[in-house]
Amino acid sequence: MKKLFTTAAVMVAFGNVAYGADFAFKAPIVASLYDWTGFYAGGTVGGAWSKADVNLTTVNGGNALYNPAQIPALNAIGSTGVSGSSVIFGGKLGYNQQWASFVLGVEGDISSWRLNKAVTTTGNPFDIILPPATVNFATFNTTLSTSWLATVRGRVGFAADRALFYATGGAAFADVHFANTYLGHSGFGAGNEGEANTASQAKAGWAAGAGADYALTRNWIVSVEYLHVDLGSTSASGLVTTGNANTATMSFTTRLRSDIVRGGISYKF
Repeated sequence: MKKLFTTAAVMVAFGNVAYGADFAFKAPIVASLYDWTGFYAGGTVGGAWSKADVNLTTVNGGNALYNPAQIPALNAIGSTGVSGSSVIFGGKLGYNQQWASFVLGVEGDISSWRLNKAVTTTGNPFDIILPPATVNFATFNTTLSTSWLATVRGRVGFAADRALFYATGGAAFADVHFANTYLGHSGFGAGNEGEANTASQAKAGWAAGAGADYALTRNWIVSVEYLHVDLGSTSASGLVTTGNANTATMSFTTRLRSDIVRGGISYKF
């Protein structure tokens, strides 16, 4: 009987030691990392810093309005830059797929982009000697405006739990409105000469940039993003008319680019 009690005591003691060891060395429970896979939708707001480079090419008509030697100086006055900043805001929709720390995604957005800028340039590129009361001059008024911008972009990112860092690139679309008027006195026309033209086009270009997302909760994500947008060239031309048969054609090309910095918030489904 004594041996039986001794054996039972040893077994209980051994069991307690084993249980304690198992409790002491059991790995702690670790919360799972954030999963970026899924659809999301949200809004953005930020600033856009835009610039359009305007280039003028002037060609004489059958009855020349300008001395060919004067045309380069005239083109230089009409070739200008239009720049400005504006608020940009809109909505976005996207999808991410995650493999370990690697994330691929696609995102589309559309924004209100209200750029409306004008510039006036003037000078005297003409060297024709006229009566003292007559003054030669060339004045250009150039206006550029937009109302919306949309992009469709791929995203490639690296996830560190709730933080996602990514590069992005794809297509950009916007409406671009260009207008120009010219008023001048070159000496070959009968009095003042004038020209006016407009172009309103839905332009396609490209957008590229980088950004970072951070998951505040399982569903709510905040973001910051930089994009460079290039919308290519918009073309417009008009006939310079005078009081006689002397004419010329002015052709303008305008290349619009913008740098955008914006923040956002989205809901992941």
